[in-house]
Amino acid sequence: MIASSGGVKVSTEFLDRLASQLKIGKGPASRRAIERILDTTKTGYQNGLYENPVEAERDFRRLVNLLEADE
Repeated sequence: MIASSGGVKVSTEFLDRLASQLKIGKGPASRRAIERILDTTKTGYQNGLYENPVEAERDFRRLVNLLEADE
């Protein structure tokens, strides 16, 4: 998906690909939780919460790892 943030187009496809990879082998509840984290991270990235894609990916992975630690 490409969204506009302050007139600059930003792509969130890298987050979609990462989410797909992280959902492999997970149960339905974990996959749904990853989708919720993905939506939150994408919104933050589109709104300029992260300075670059690397920060967004790092935060996404961190949140997914927290989810897995709680299981």
